Amino acid sequence: MRLKYMLGIILIAALHQSNCQRPHRFSEDSSQDNALDIVADSVTNLAQKISRVIVGDRSKTEIFSPVSIAGALSLLLLGSGGTTRTELMELMGFSNSTIRFTEIHKGFGKLFGELVSNNPSLKANVPWRENDTCNNVDYDDFTDSRSSFQKETKGRRHRRDADNAVEVDIGNGLFAQYGKMFDEKYQKLAEELYRSNMMLLNFSTSPQKSAAFINDWVRERTRGKIPEIVSQLDSDTMLVIANTLFFKGEWDEPFLKDGTKARKFFPNGPQEPGIDVPMMVHGGCFPYYFWKEADVRVLGIPYKRNYTMYIFMPNDSDRRKLNGLREKLSANNVNDIIAKMDIKTASIQFPKMHMINSFNLKQVFQQLGAFGIFDRSKSDLNRILAGPGAISRVDVTNLNDLLDFVDDSKESAQKKLLEMFPDCGTVIEKDVDSKQKCEKKLECRFGGETCLCCAKTFGFRKRRDAGEGLFVNEVIHKIDVVVNEKGTEGGAVTATLLDRITPQVNFRANGPFIMMIRDESTKLPLFYGSVYEPTS
Repeated sequence: MRLKYMLGIILIAALHQSNCQRPHRFSEDSSQDNALDIVADSVTNLAQKISRVIVGDRSKTEIFSPVSIAGALSLLLLGSGGTTRTELMELMGFSNSTIRFTEIHKGFGKLFGELVSNNPSLKANVPWRENDTCNNVDYDDFTDSRSSFQKETKGRRHRRDADNAVEVDIGNGLFAQYGKMFDEKYQKLAEELYRSNMMLLNFSTSPQKSAAFINDWVRERTRGKIPEIVSQLDSDTMLVIANTLFFKGEWDEPFLKDGTKARKFFPNGPQEPGIDVPMMVHGGCFPYYFWKEADVRVLGIPYKRNYTMYIFMPNDSDRRKLNGLREKLSANNVNDIIAKMDIKTASIQFPKMHMINSFNLKQVFQQLGAFGIFDRSKSDLNRILAGPGAISRVDVTNLNDLLDFVDDSKESAQKKLLEMFPDCGTVIEKDVDSKQKCEKKLECRFGGETCLCCAKTFGFRKRRDAGEGLFVNEVIHKIDVVVNEKGTEGGAVTATLLDRITPQVNFRANGPFIMMIRDESTKLPLFYGSVYEPTS
């Protein structure tokens, strides 16, 4: 009987009580800075790719968590080889990059660590914050109508930043079939780089109990925001990878507590009848940029600490214009826009929302070119679980050596071969056109599209066939995002000021827009997507 080893990937993201923040950049050596930037930009570009595929004619919101999805994909990439690795590198945007495989994982490990750290080492040098003349001002230089507003808000940003009312938590859980073993090198890397929890469950005889256990783990990591992610699991499942993201933050300055009321929102543009939605109001100093080439207005609403919600909204926005905007929001353009933003006095209307979305990303990844991981005969994820083809027999403890060991280059394959078989002798190249054919031989390794074998044993001892390889069955992603007025005390102050200034910007998010919540220290997008019709 041929076994099918199925792997399920569950991605969960919960955002509670949205309140935004700001950007910072790295201050370490330039080579690491470049690698971190490449990895961070890959997540933004992945968000753009996914948003293109999930677009629907009738969907109200298409919000998802790029960080959560990238976290699960990076764990798959870490355990991949051959054409599976090639497909994942393409999907994640690394195929044409100069960054090495080892640098990708060190980059993700560093960025994810910074994201959840209470004392992050990466610093933010965001132009709109550094050049803030609205909240930090020499009042003798101002005589216009903004001066009274600026005088009364002097020092408030410093006090706001002292408040640490932001919580971020990333959870990676790997649940394997009881009786299996995680490859020890993969497990060490997953634990150290991605802070993963590795657990054994009995999918084969207790699939319902296993599903309940995973749901309990998810519920705990998301503080109850996501109570259930799987209702049942196949008894043939061999591995489940679950990635969670929990974000709770307060606005740097809260929306007006008593200002929310029903206002018109125009899903099909201002020329069509609108619908009533609860719309919050705000006023003060906010980063703003008019993207003239795209006829798009961009507003940032800061949370405490270093997080910001960015709103991208075309003038006279409708579904068609928003879909056109999506094509332009590459990482390069997003970074360029944020770098050009200035602090402006602004009057804001923004919808109050509670968005719960669930996506099956299997078809999304297939449309983006990743087919092999879903095909039991083509998937190469053999580095995740111990067994034939795994790398668990070599004693390597140094993190860099471990990463080199899971690299898929010719040099890495030769190194693995010699360390696994000290009496190997001469290493020769064989004319074999696939990893599967190569590694049917016991003392052969495949790397860099080359089959390397120990010369003295080639062709004699056969590798035990593992049956069917590990492959991905489903990829499930669920988010729960709340955007409301909540924040620290101080709304009454803003309320009195709104009538005393002439704002430079009137920003009414009363038509379709793209929303991105970004950690400015890492440049990682926590949440991203289109809002065609707010839900509450």
